[in-house]
Amino acid sequence: MSHRYHLLPIHRVLLGHDGSMTRLLELIFCCKAELRTIAQSVVPCPSRTARLLRIGRGQPVNDREIAIVRGSDALPLLYARSYTPLDRLKPPFKADLMRADVPIGTIMRKYRVEARREILTVGLVAKSRRLHGILSQPGPYLYRTYNIITEDKPLITISEFFPASLFSASPKAVKSGKKSH
Repeated sequence: MSHRYHLLPIHRVLLGHDGSMTRLLELIFCCKAELRTIAQSVVPCPSRTARLLRIGRGQPVNDREIAIVRGSDALPLLYARSYTPLDRLKPPFKADLMRADVPIGTIMRKYRVEARREILTVGLVAKSRRLHGILSQPGPYLYRTYNIITEDKPLITISEFFPASLFSASPKAVKSGKKSH
């Protein structure tokens, strides 16, 4: 993908990183990153997601949409949507997840959940009104979908979207929240 789309090294890092995205964004932007919940509800699992999670279609899952924003000025850095089968969660983990504004990686560290991330797909969305509205940046948007796997089962499926232009600007422009031209 990097040759086809002329990805910058930072784009490849964002797409291939298999650790906490919140922590990575804090390192990139040298400030606290905060999670803002857009929507969260328990829904019947969609067919495609059920296949990724290896569960039955229609099984109850927590459907959570969030934005991670820069703490210093609330600039949106990432949009994510996750699906989590409720029957795979221990009660304290489930309670924290349903509390909404806590990053999944933070919850996993709190409960010492040993897991790995398996990246399933990466790609590019040229433009999207919905993503533009959430991320306050025009396309293109880089995306990736991955599973968080624990005890050899997918615990969570997550799709994340990043505005490519936000990670292409000069450090001075990013720091001030202005795009470079």
